[in-house]
Amino acid sequence: MKRMLALLMTLMLLLGLCACGAGSSGAGGDTAASSSGGASNEMNSTDSGWDNGSTQDAPQESEGQSSASVYQDAKLIRRAYLQIQTETFDQAVEALEKMVQECGGYFQNASVEGGSLRNQSASRWGNYTIRLPQEQFDTFLGRTGELGYVTSQSESSENVSQQYYDTEARLKAQRTKQERLLSLLEKADSMETIVALEDALSEVEYEIESLTTSLNEYDSLISYSTIELTLDEVGSITQTPGERDSLGARMMAGVQSSFRGLINGGRELLVWLSYNLVLVLVVAAVAVVAVVVLRKKGVLSWKKRGPGDGPGTPIG
Repeated sequence: MKRMLALLMTLMLLLGLCACGAGSSGAGGDTAASSSGGASNEMNSTDSGWDNGSTQDAPQESEGQSSASVYQDAKLIRRAYLQIQTETFDQAVEALEKMVQECGGYFQNASVEGGSLRNQSASRWGNYTIRLPQEQFDTFLGRTGELGYVTSQSESSENVSQQYYDTEARLKAQRTKQERLLSLLEKADSMETIVALEDALSEVEYEIESLTTSLNEYDSLISYSTIELTLDEVGSITQTPGERDSLGARMMAGVQSSFRGLINGGRELLVWLSYNLVLVLVVAAVAVVAVVVLRKKGVLSWKKRGPGDGPGTPIG
């Protein structure tokens, strides 16, 4: 009986120990599972974060590349208009020719007006149409101050991408049509069909020539920018004070301008007299003769008339 009780107690003890071990193992497993799940979640969240970042960055890079590609493919016609004053016209013209040559451009039109052999002091002005490689456009404009005082400058850019690519697509379509017509012409077996195909080919060739000419003109205007430049010769370059300058500065500028006008007027008068000296001498001689004749006739006299002298009284 005692042995049976001892055996039962031993079995109960063993069962209790197994239950504690199972509970401990279950708790440890849950903890490990929880830890493993947390790590997994962190990795998933991290991966998700990287995925989100890469997903957001990708469109931005694509947009940047797209805009840069569009800018590079844009067909721009650039133009500039300048008016420059110079006190040394001949030197400025030489400098302009040198600048155009250094920039790899050429003069499409060039003309000089004003001045003459009889009036060397007359102002001259030059009108120039300059064609420059597009990459030298900004460089040339940055150097125009070397020619003189830039009184006005304006720039414009015309985007002809749509017209250019549309013309290019039409040209491609016409060339495809030309190839098909030539293929049909080779297989034609009647004179009526041959004549019709040749007429169609003539129209297509005319259209191809017209579109090719348009593309060549676009290429010329795009690759070579146009600059319209006017070079004016002036006696002196002065900067007139603006409305925001002080009253004293504006008055001083006015006085200086008056003196310059007086001096220039005197110079112009002397130049005119030098070119018309014979005429001046003839007029002076005629005036002297007329005075002498009138004095002899008593019409003119240096003496004053007395109180009793009438209009007909001669004065000796």
